[in-house]
Amino acid sequence: MKKNREKHQKKAWKNGHEAKFEQMVGEYQNAKAMLDSMKVGTAEYSQHQKHCDSLFAKAERFFKQHQ
Repeated sequence: MKKNREKHQKKAWKNGHEAKFEQMVGEYQNAKAMLDSMKVGTAEYSQHQKHCDSLFAKAERFFKQHQ
């Protein structure tokens, strides 16, 4: 009986992290699409590029941590 309960808890934990990771990836993709529509070389572009880089790094760390 104990094995069955552990299996369900592990599966639920995995599904929760997958949903969180998908949300992070979606947020990055939206920011990247906005960045692609901006003019290169402006101050706004460089600020948004830093934001995109930080979103990517955050998602990458999360993925490595919960693999």
